[in-house]
Amino acid sequence: MTSNLTTAPVLADLALRLGMGVTASARLGQMPDAAELVLVDDQVALELLRFCSVQPDDAEAMLAARPEPGRDEDWWLLLRGAVAELRQLMDRPLTPLGYTTWPVVPEAAGPVGMFVYAWALLTAVPDLLEVHRRRGIAEAVTRDTVAALGGVMAAHFGVTGVRGVGLFPLWGPPQRVCGVDYTIGRHDFTRAEMAFGDGVAGYVLQVHVPPSGPLIESDSKASIVRAGHFFAEHYPDQPISGLVCKSWILDPQLADYLAPDSHLIKFQRRFQLIPHVPLDDQSEGDREMMRLGLQLMVPADGPLTDADLDRIPQTTTLHRAFVAHLRGGGHWHKRTGIHWMQGWC
Repeated sequence: MTSNLTTAPVLADLALRLGMGVTASARLGQMPDAAELVLVDDQVALELLRFCSVQPDDAEAMLAARPEPGRDEDWWLLLRGAVAELRQLMDRPLTPLGYTTWPVVPEAAGPVGMFVYAWALLTAVPDLLEVHRRRGIAEAVTRDTVAALGGVMAAHFGVTGVRGVGLFPLWGPPQRVCGVDYTIGRHDFTRAEMAFGDGVAGYVLQVHVPPSGPLIESDSKASIVRAGHFFAEHYPDQPISGLVCKSWILDPQLADYLAPDSHLIKFQRRFQLIPHVPLDDQSEGDREMMRLGLQLMVPADGPLTDADLDRIPQTTTLHRAFVAHLRGGGHWHKRTGIHWMQGWC
């Protein structure tokens, strides 16, 4: 709930005051002016947390970490800016500029800082419910969509041992709460604008492959067909031209190591690759594949060392291919492919 009585910008030096560092200042400076904010009371918050599949221990910790404008002035400013940004992006497709995640908070931030983004996401859930009602999207779909909040809280505690969401870069949950990203069967789909040099030319779905098991071809195709019907029904104002996938899965070098009938290679064949543009950081694709493909912790930057490669198990063909390729002096790349709408079904 908001009041239009006053507005205030998120100050450019807020990141420094919160101990986030210089690189976070530009990101917080992008946040829109924030109307004065009133959070829902604990009873309503608890109902919303249950709706978002937040586990009881996480919900209890979050309620105990409720930010107060007088006591937590800087965190409150960040909360206002994050909520204002979510509402500004609500129901809009992803722009050609993409999405830049909110900066992670310092490890010493304390409970209020660890949960400030969670409070922002929770505050936007009623807005999403209203958007989905207007578009005729079932509440069960909304519930499945915002379950990302409960999922990221559980993962945050499992990985870091700290309750909250602040130590994770948050990509999925903000886009879920804005109605940009959905799970439909095997794949996640992000509504996005397609643009060229002269502006927006249409709409596409970005397809993602969550690490939820084998990428079986029939499951993938069924997911894409369902997505085509879902978005045609509920977003007729944004007709979809095709699918775009940007992933390590589309690296054609995988064909040198995997069988032609493997799930990943079959998935690759469904996309037309865009020519590769080398990155300044040639190890970025290595780290991404290790993190998302092998689901292992990776260094924040720089090339993978022999010690990093030594700790990778050699239990699957993908494990062995990953290590052999790097030890042979190669690199893995995140590639972009397009699958046009014709032939979806």
